[in-house]
Amino acid sequence: MATHKDETLTLTTAIMRNLINEDHFFENLETSTELDYVLRAGEAVPEEGLAIKPHMHLEHEIMWFHKAQGSYSIGSEKFAIKDNTLIYVSPLVLHDMALEYTDDHERFLFQYDRAVLNRLKYPIPSMNPHIGIITQPNELYAERVQFLFKWLAQAHETEPSTDDINPVMILLLNTVFQCASSAQAISPEKDNLSLFEKMINFMEEMEKRTSLNISLHEAADTVGLSSCHFSRTFKKIMHISFKEYLLRKKIARSVDMLRNTALSITDIAYQCEFTDAAYYCFQFKKLIGVTPKKFRNHSLTSVQLHKNR
Repeated sequence: MATHKDETLTLTTAIMRNLINEDHFFENLETSTELDYVLRAGEAVPEEGLAIKPHMHLEHEIMWFHKAQGSYSIGSEKFAIKDNTLIYVSPLVLHDMALEYTDDHERFLFQYDRAVLNRLKYPIPSMNPHIGIITQPNELYAERVQFLFKWLAQAHETEPSTDDINPVMILLLNTVFQCASSAQAISPEKDNLSLFEKMINFMEEMEKRTSLNISLHEAADTVGLSSCHFSRTFKKIMHISFKEYLLRKKIARSVDMLRNTALSITDIAYQCEFTDAAYYCFQFKKLIGVTPKKFRNHSLTSVQLHKNR
């Protein structure tokens, strides 16, 4: 049950990690059932160093290198990493990293998606899509970023409630984006795109769409492929068919509504663009393992349940 539920929380859970070639790969970020973000802290660098291949994912990524030496690439541009380097990478931006061994190495990684921003219910400053930012904040901001990352890591380790961890996330994100606002954004070159990059750009546009009613032919035209070529390429990269991808996107949207609204099952079905409530319930149970009603009853807090009666 938990595995099926995780598959619908974000789009990335519908994707298996897939090696595209020796140089690029799409990363599926693993999160636990209880969490909708990834936080890593306290990871050391091996004596032989650490190299991460060029990759991309559907989450926002923030990295804070308090004590570090190495390099970080966004697209084809490479930058030096040194103490107090702050990096932000938006979804579907190719990036990689190489770190040298130091005995005092300290870095933090925070990855999150739209579900986290919806949960925070706070006007976090937004960044333009398909960009990366590398900056070295002044001493005052550096101390604040370090303090907030350590605070978030400590809260994360104690199995916190959202009431405990949300304020820390809000403070951290606001501080990071205040630092990022004064830095120059890096936009990876989009000329002469490979087929893989065209498909990733298409996926990026799909993430922005409010309607998921798009035909296979329309999707293929967007990328400049025949319907058959598009279908084969999409499944090779994403490990699911385009039809299944759209279905899982709709189910993922419905999960958010089941958890956070008092809308009826029928209203949710139509808002998520299913033909009728019965078909929606059938597809939901097939993918998640339980009916939408049972999922809602087991997902909402007692206060939310009271409101929905």
